[in-house]
Amino acid sequence: MTPITLTLIDDNAASLELLAASLKSEEIAVTTFDNPEVALDHILSEHPQIVVTDLMMPGMSGMELLERVMEFDPAIDVMLVTAHYTTESAVEAIRKGAADYVNKPVSPALLRQKVGVLVDKHRASQRAQEIEASLAASAEFEGMVGNSPAMWELFSKIRRVAPHFRSILVTGETGTGKELVARALHQLSPAKRGNFVALNCSAVVETLFESELFGHVRGSFTGATADKMGLFEHAHEGVLFLDEIGDMPMSTQAKLLRALQNQEVQRLGSLQARKVNVRVIAATH
Repeated sequence: MTPITLTLIDDNAASLELLAASLKSEEIAVTTFDNPEVALDHILSEHPQIVVTDLMMPGMSGMELLERVMEFDPAIDVMLVTAHYTTESAVEAIRKGAADYVNKPVSPALLRQKVGVLVDKHRASQRAQEIEASLAASAEFEGMVGNSPAMWELFSKIRRVAPHFRSILVTGETGTGKELVARALHQLSPAKRGNFVALNCSAVVETLFESELFGHVRGSFTGATADKMGLFEHAHEGVLFLDEIGDMPMSTQAKLLRALQNQEVQRLGSLQARKVNVRVIAATH
């Protein structure tokens, strides 16, 4: 178990030694200072969880130290220990954020008890953070976050399917994360080292579909001033994601079927078929 870190400050050497001896244990790592300004530098750099400080010290009082620590991190617990107890100073300390205010001379047993309360608080906080991190890790899968039986089943299905698919259809309403599923399938498939190439079929002009998917050669149509690689070739050894495939023209769907069956494409205006190795993921609402 990681020790709770505690910074102890007192300008009186005998008091500092006594307090340190009272607090040191396997559960608490104590660092001592007789100079509050040096101690503050340590606090700002090392970020201890608990600070126990004398109230009346030369150079910087315990109250001033409390204010500086609270400005730095209000989560640090600061306990003030003083031989000059007054109700007014106790109220002021608590108002400024002190976790406790103890009158000297303080018995080792009482000091350990009061610091123990703060240690237990930090232990509980650590456990809560660990549980939260564990829950977050179990709810995250390849960029998706879900913690319900339906999402667990989806994650499991993606794991089972990803190593083996050649072409796959993902369905779901708009905004449900179909592209996230497609990217997860890509990352968990043998094609993860290849490109993930996405095409939104609803955003392509009908007359340009064939050129987008299969490419074209120079002069194949007006404006074709150079050879162009299609998305199938660009996705070679990777994944081609066709979003909203229901918006693809029927004429293009027929040519897509040939590419899926034969794993070859023919650029528009070319007589030569080109072999490709592409896994295709389609999605539709």
